[in-house]
Amino acid sequence: MSKHRKLIYRLAFLDGIALLLLVFIAVPVKYLLDLPLGVKILGPIHGTLFLSLMIASLSAVSRGALRPGLAALLFVGALLPLGAFYADYRLRQAYPELAA
Repeated sequence: MSKHRKLIYRLAFLDGIALLLLVFIAVPVKYLLDLPLGVKILGPIHGTLFLSLMIASLSAVSRGALRPGLAALLFVGALLPLGAFYADYRLRQAYPELAA
């Protein structure tokens, strides 16, 4: 199994969790309760995970470990709440060894 695929799989999942926490918990708390701490913490975490996912995906595509179409799906999925989980599902379909 490609270590690149496993890394991408984990980064996509963690980025999806971070985005959900940011969008559905931290941002509402910031604006409804005037408590911006959650956004200050989760924003950079999500940003770092997103950039790491993009760099790992581009690296994997250049090495032939990931198909370009899946890399594009990961990019779009990382921008949409719940999109990362659809991309994760498609990754597991394309590479069944990731499900183990």
